[in-house]
Amino acid sequence: MLVAIEMYVQKGLTIIDNNFLNLKVMYNGKIIEESCSEDVYEFFGMILGGKRLAALGRKRYYDSNYLMGRIFEADPALPMNFLFIDPEDDIKLIIETNIWLDPGIMVQDVFLKIFSDKKELNVPLNRPDVKTDWSGRGTFTIDIGEFIKELNAERVKL
Repeated sequence: MLVAIEMYVQKGLTIIDNNFLNLKVMYNGKIIEESCSEDVYEFFGMILGGKRLAALGRKRYYDSNYLMGRIFEADPALPMNFLFIDPEDDIKLIIETNIWLDPGIMVQDVFLKIFSDKKELNVPLNRPDVKTDWSGRGTFTIDIGEFIKELNAERVKL
């Protein structure tokens, strides 16, 4: 099953030079290499609400030339492949950033779009069922296992 994960802003977000977001998926304690991403912003500006801020599976460096004549939105995700999904699987999204240093502000600002070819889930991080672990300043772990399993259940429906 091919799954893509993208991070969107819920409201306008100010970006300053050298802000970054690194995303990666940990599957049963191991990092999936194809999921590793890096979005580096080398400009001062604002990303409007509803626009893509970061996505999995690629490395992008955005400078002021990227803004010429358009409203900023980060490039889309490259899908990653989940071959088998077991009910006991532990699947987490790791976020490393210097935009937010604590989770209280981050969860108010962004939502995740997790999708496959069959279904799309928009998951605000401030929902009570979204488990967020704050392992250090600017480092967060989001439990996305239930959402991946929901996409997998949709895939196997007849």
